[in-house]
Amino acid sequence: MEDLKDTLRENADFYREQEKKIAARLALLPKGRIRSKKIGGEVYYYLHYRKGRTVKTDYIGKDVPAELRSGLEERERLDKELLRVREALSLLRSTPGNKLDLTEPLLAVFRVLTKQKLWDAGFEIIGSWCFLLYQKYLPIDKYPLKTEDLDILIPRPFKGEAFNLNEFLQRLGFSQQFHPDGSMYFSGNRIKIEFLTRERRNGTQPPRHIKEIALTPQELRFLDILFVDSMVLKLGRGIRARVPSPSAFFLHKLFIAARPERRAKREKDIRQAVATGKYILTEEAETARLLDLWAGLSKKWKTRIRKSLTGAVDIAPLEQGVIRRLLDVLL
Repeated sequence: MEDLKDTLRENADFYREQEKKIAARLALLPKGRIRSKKIGGEVYYYLHYRKGRTVKTDYIGKDVPAELRSGLEERERLDKELLRVREALSLLRSTPGNKLDLTEPLLAVFRVLTKQKLWDAGFEIIGSWCFLLYQKYLPIDKYPLKTEDLDILIPRPFKGEAFNLNEFLQRLGFSQQFHPDGSMYFSGNRIKIEFLTRERRNGTQPPRHIKEIALTPQELRFLDILFVDSMVLKLGRGIRARVPSPSAFFLHKLFIAARPERRAKREKDIRQAVATGKYILTEEAETARLLDLWAGLSKKWKTRIRKSLTGAVDIAPLEQGVIRRLLDVLL
C-alpha cells in the first residue's frame, strides 16, 4: 500500500533528472537563428546567435546544411521542454506541505470490486489511473502524474453477480451526480469516479441503466480496443485490478490524442503513450501483442495513431529515438 502511495506523489527527482538530460543535450546543439540576405540576385544565409552580451553573425553559404537546420529545430523543442520542466519544479517547491492522500477510499473501491468478482466480470481501470498502476507494477519509466479521477470501464452486456455499487459508494462517502445525458458519476473524498461503457447506435439513444449494479454508465466511442486484451494486477492482499494491456492502452491513447475534443489533454495522452511505448519495445511478447492489435485496426485508426506519434517529437523531444522506433514498428 505504501508503494502505491509513493507512486502518486509528485516526484521532483524526476524533473531534476530531466533538467540535467536536456541541459546536456543542449550543450551539444547549435544555437541561434538562420537569416537570409539577397545580394545581386543570389540568396545567402547567416547564423545569428548571442554570445554573452554580444550578438554574433556567422556566414553559412548559399545552402543551409541539413544537420544545422535539424539541430536548431531540436534545440527549439528542447528549450520548450526545459521551460515546462522548470515550471513543474517551481510548482513542486512551492507546495512542500501538500500531502493529499487519495489512496484509502480508492483502495476500498478496488477491494470491494475484487471481493464481488467484478474484475472477473470485465470491469477495467482505464485512463490516467491505469497508467499510474503500470508505473507501479511494470518496468515503465516514472512520469509524475497527478490525477484525482478514476475511470472504470464496464462491459456490455453485464455478466457479473448483482451488487448495488451505487449504494456502496455512497456509504463510502461519495455523492451521486449526473451528467446532462443522465449518466452517473460519483464525487467525494476529493476524487471523481466515472463509469464508462461502449456507445450504442452512434449515441442516438440515452445511456442505459444497469440494474444489476444500480448504475447508469456514460457511453463513449472508441473504447472497443480496451476490451480486446486485458490483464489483472495484484495490488495487495485481497486487492486486484484489471487494466488494458499496455499495447491496447498505447494505441487508444494515440488515437484519442488526435481527436479535437481531446485538445486540452493531448499532451498528457501523448506522454503516457510514449512512456508505455518505450516499455513495449523492451518486451518481445508485448511488441508481438502490439503488432497483432495493429494488424486488426482500420485505416482511419492507423492514420490517426501515426499522426499523433509523429507529432509526439514536439511534446517529448528527449524520446525522439523511441518515437522513431515505434513509427518503424507501426508501418
